[in-house]
Amino acid sequence: EMVEAIPAATFKAMEHLREVAVNKTPLESGDLRGSSAVTNTTDRHGATVYFAGPYARAQHYRLDYRHDVGQALYLEQPLVQETEKILEIVATELRAVLD
Repeated sequence: EMVEAIPAATFKAMEHLREVAVNKTPLESGDLRGSSAVTNTTDRHGATVYFAGPYARAQHYRLDYRHDVGQALYLEQPLVQETEKILEIVATELRAVLD
């Protein structure tokens, strides 16, 4: 029962991360922000936050780009800052299975 709850718990936690990251994602046309998604990993025990587009990686890692709205490291920074909340979401979801 606990193992079956892991995919949903991690998906919910990564959805939180996606929401925070979207607010930090550079904004010009909105395409990059709109391309974000959460998917379950192939092993079905985790989830991934994804930003599509040919320039998503450059927008993330290029520290020399200047953004009027948003920032570089738009996914990495929220991951570090939200680690406690992400773990709390997973723990809450898994605890609910035990009750």
